[in-house]
Amino acid sequence: MNTTITFEQAWNYGGPLMWVLAFFSVMELTLILYLWVSQRRGAVVTDGLRRIRAAKDPAAEGGRIAASLMASVDWLADIAAIAPLVGLLGTVLGMFQAFGGIAADVTAGAKPLVLAQGVSQAIVTTIFGLVVAIPALLFHAIFRRRAGRRIAELEERADEV
Repeated sequence: MNTTITFEQAWNYGGPLMWVLAFFSVMELTLILYLWVSQRRGAVVTDGLRRIRAAKDPAAEGGRIAASLMASVDWLADIAAIAPLVGLLGTVLGMFQAFGGIAADVTAGAKPLVLAQGVSQAIVTTIFGLVVAIPALLFHAIFRRRAGRRIAELEERADEV
């Protein structure tokens, strides 16, 4: 008995919520690449110092820079929170489909195939929701710490100015 399924079969089992999870995964990858480039030491500190020097209120400008750095990182936390909920929604819909199919087919005898299709959707969307959420949470932690270091460096250099 072959128990492996292809990616295409898993995608089909997952139903329309797989498109939502795919959107989140593309958004997550885009954010990771953006943050990797935008949080480089030179980019943050050099540009930040230039903006602070040119500002009428340097302290307020420094606060805006810090808030902007942290806000861009928070998008990853949002994806990490929402993706498993989308997976959970797929789980609930899959179970609803499974037990609804059994209830509708009760006179003919519940067919295992009806139950298996609903359970497959439930499992696949849960897995894909976690596959999207776990790296998002990991990179959120990495980039949050990196943003904190950049803010500290910028504050130290701004004090010298």
